[in-house]
Amino acid sequence: MSLGVPAQVAREAGNRAIATSTQVAALICLAAALASVLAPGFFVVGGVRWWAAGSLLPMIVLLIVVMATGNRVVMGAYAVVGCLSTFAYTVAVLQQTASYTNTDLFVVALPLVALMLIGGSRQDTRVGVLWATAAYALGDLAVFAAALVAGRQFRFDSISLAAYILFMALLLFNGITRGSYRGAHALILRTLREQHVDELRLEVAAELRAELHDTTLSELAALASTQPGPLVPSLRERLESDISHWTTAPHRAGDRLDAADHVEWRQSDLARAIDHARDSGLVVDVSGDRGPYSALSSEARRAMGLAARQCLVNVLKHSGQSRAEVVLSASHDEVSLVVVDAGRGFDVSLLAREDNDRMGLLQSVIDRVERVGGSVSVFSRAGAGTSVLMVVPTAEGGSL
Repeated sequence: MSLGVPAQVAREAGNRAIATSTQVAALICLAAALASVLAPGFFVVGGVRWWAAGSLLPMIVLLIVVMATGNRVVMGAYAVVGCLSTFAYTVAVLQQTASYTNTDLFVVALPLVALMLIGGSRQDTRVGVLWATAAYALGDLAVFAAALVAGRQFRFDSISLAAYILFMALLLFNGITRGSYRGAHALILRTLREQHVDELRLEVAAELRAELHDTTLSELAALASTQPGPLVPSLRERLESDISHWTTAPHRAGDRLDAADHVEWRQSDLARAIDHARDSGLVVDVSGDRGPYSALSSEARRAMGLAARQCLVNVLKHSGQSRAEVVLSASHDEVSLVVVDAGRGFDVSLLAREDNDRMGLLQSVIDRVERVGGSVSVFSRAGAGTSVLMVVPTAEGGSL
């Protein structure tokens, strides 16, 4: 069961790709700067060479930690230490190389670009743009201070400026494409629901055509061959039965489309959870096969229904959206339910923290479903909506 999952997976994969590529690019820039100052003949005074190289080591170490952990505090430390390292590095480069009369230099741009690329590690595009811009501005300020100390002319170097423009274009493009995922996400679910309804309509139409052929047409043929006069009692009874059948057929077909066990479904905890959410102002679109859900044990149905109710409450409270999708599906040994919204989303990693504010999701959804032998998967990302997938085994597929 993967309904509601692809959009989040695609966004997460894109975010990780950007973060990894920018971090690797930053590490390459620092390695190139380190190789430049350690190259033979670069400095006249060997001690200053090692001073310049040493000023880059804290940046390299912190960048490696960021790549390994993605910790926000370490990212902040990298930005601060990076500015200080850029200042010390630039002072050493300018003071010991007489031919460098200004700061528009490739060797000066390398740590500045590495400092700016930290913005790619942020999941939210707007935050990433702010981080990259702030890091670039602070890095240029460090280069300006280094130029004053070294007695050189400060100039914005064209290399770091071009890198900044390209990097902003990348982040903004990624942010724009994220917005399109939401619409595609909801469109996929609506399309699946409409396809399911169309299949039901075709099935009912085919059955009605078969009944028309097998009953009414045969009775008309019998009438055509009957002698004038009163009808034979048995033929009359069959005709009356067929007339009664066809006058009530539209209602029976509608009942089939709703559910074979409509009354049982309306009394279920899941149906009541959906009605409660609708009464609270949430538009809830329901699709999928309700039959397998009704076949679950009463304990499993209640757990899944109450868990879905908490998910819909969370949509109302946290998503900022007025619409949600509830999709039911089943295989031979399990029943799946997905609650989807295209709202604000959140960082799923926060669920593992003891001080998180998602206790309703943990206790009323995850713990409740797990107590009846099921499992819950949460797919979400800040600004990218949320999908909660609940899977509960049937009586044949596992013990409840």
